[in-house]
Amino acid sequence: MSKDLTEELTEELTERMNLTEALLFASPEPLDYRKISRFLGRLTKAQVNEVIQALNERYTEGGHSFRIREIADGYQLCLLPNMTMAVEKFLKRQRERRLTQAGLETLAVIAYKQPVTKGEIEHIRGVAVDGPLNTLLERKLVTIAGRAEKVGHPLLYGTTKKFLEYFGLKNLKELPRIEEFAEAYKVKKKSSQQELTLSEDEGGDKKEPRSRLKFVMKAPEEDQESEEPPIEGEEAPVERHDEAE
Repeated sequence: MSKDLTEELTEELTERMNLTEALLFASPEPLDYRKISRFLGRLTKAQVNEVIQALNERYTEGGHSFRIREIADGYQLCLLPNMTMAVEKFLKRQRERRLTQAGLETLAVIAYKQPVTKGEIEHIRGVAVDGPLNTLLERKLVTIAGRAEKVGHPLLYGTTKKFLEYFGLKNLKELPRIEEFAEAYKVKKKSSQQELTLSEDEGGDKKEPRSRLKFVMKAPEEDQESEEPPIEGEEAPVERHDEAE
């Protein structure tokens, strides 16, 4: 921050800067200056701009990777251009890690019944699994493990090393109990507790898993923003709603 501005900073301005930074950090969309003003003691637009300018100077001096920009009649924290490519690459990888519920249920059947045929998977799930199975193959979470010794010699499917990496497992012995997997991922009861359990008649040994890993996947809840009255003497800002992609 410049020397002159540092000398002029008061405790009040510093508090306003910290509050504004917190608001912008928590907001998923640009904040109109009126909304910022309400939290800072009903400041004028010029005073809000002063706070924004002071914050941007702080970020510049500190070598931060973001700045506050005016977007759609509001203010928003934005990455510097030279940082966007790296972040987009990271977010793409995060999106690729996610599986649909159908994918998770299909993967659960394969993990606990492998090697297993497509027909057996569909019998357990009660629906066709062409889509989820192809996705799992493309993601290299499952692979073709041979052919079954039955009429038609259908393909057998099993999990891969990438499957272990995806769930943070050392080996298949560390798979959690079927009940735990079903509870964490909301896998259908029929698949998890009735059909997936290998019985002695099927030639499966009931082994106690060595770990009790808890896998948690929760969708973020959208916060409901309460409506507040406009500042006296000013027109209320027009709310803009973008269409969902």
